[in-house]
Formats: sequence, structure tokens, C-alpha cells
Amino acid sequence: MRCPVTRSALVAESRLHAVCKPGDFLDCYSVDIGRGQVPIAEIAQRIFIGLPAWVDALLALRDLGVTLFGLKTTAALPRDTTIRPVIEVGERINFFHVRSLAEDEIILGEDDRHLDFRIAVRRDGESRSRVSLATWVQVHNRLGRSYLRLILPFHVMIVNARLAALARQLAN
Repeated sequence: MRCPVTRSALVAESRLHAVCKPGDFLDCYSVDIGRGQVPIAEIAQRIFIGLPAWVDALLALRDLGVTLFGLKTTAALPRDTTIRPVIEVGERINFFHVRSLAEDEIILGEDDRHLDFRIAVRRDGESRSRVSLATWVQVHNRLGRSYLRLILPFHVMIVNARLAALARQLAN
């Protein structure tokens, strides 16, 4: 089954807009999951827990590179890979820190010397079966700008793959 992921605009209701400023990076991709009743915490856990081996390999490579610059590594961050029916602000989904939680949107993210980022996973639309994943990045310095340019193609590839996988999982 083909699950088309599309680049989309982040809906005006997203809490992610509260942190966006001119010059910040923001992208958004969405997919129809075919169901509107899936809790947002479950959706986020399906996206970020149980990553495929190729994503883990890219993260390990990233960690190796950023260590040279004294940046946070995903390996050094606390992790929680248990699937839970209830998620609270302050907990983690894999290595992502839960920053905000509402019925239709969960915002995850980290701050570091070179950049801060947030990921919003959101159910959109009247049918509530459309899920979007938006990424906001605020760079702090040249290292942050260079890092963002370097990882951007991989970011897009991972987001598309994870949303397509989510739609396939929920189609069964």
C-alpha cells in the first residue's frame, strides 16, 4: 500500500507557531492515516520508537560527528522506548523531550549551543485522520547553520519514511 506523504503548511492552530520567528527554519509534512481516533501520544510513539536500523545508523554517524564540536549526542540523552498509554510533559519519547501536550498536538524537542529544535506531531482536519509532522529550528551560530544545511536532506528522508510507516502500520 502506498501512503503518500506531502509537504504541507503547518496549520495556524499549531502551538509551534508561538516559537517561530522570522529567519527560523520550519517545514511540515503530512499523511492521511485513515483513522481519526488514534491518540496523539500513540501516534508520536509509533513515529519515534522502534526506528529502523538505517535511521539508527544515521544517528550514530551524526553522534560521531557532533562529538568533535562538543554538542549533545542522541546516545547521551536519556531515553524512554517503552510504549505507554499516557504521556506527560517532561517525559521522553525515545530521546525526544516532551515539551507540550494537547489532545491533537504533541511538541518534542531539545536545546543546544548550536541550535534549538521542536517537532510538532499534530492531527489536523475535520476527519482528524490527517497527521502532520512539523520541524522548527532556531540556529544560534555558524555551526548551527552549517549543521542544518548538512542534515536537511536526511531530515526530509527520515520524516517522509516515518510518516509513510505510520500510515502503513495504521492501515493494518
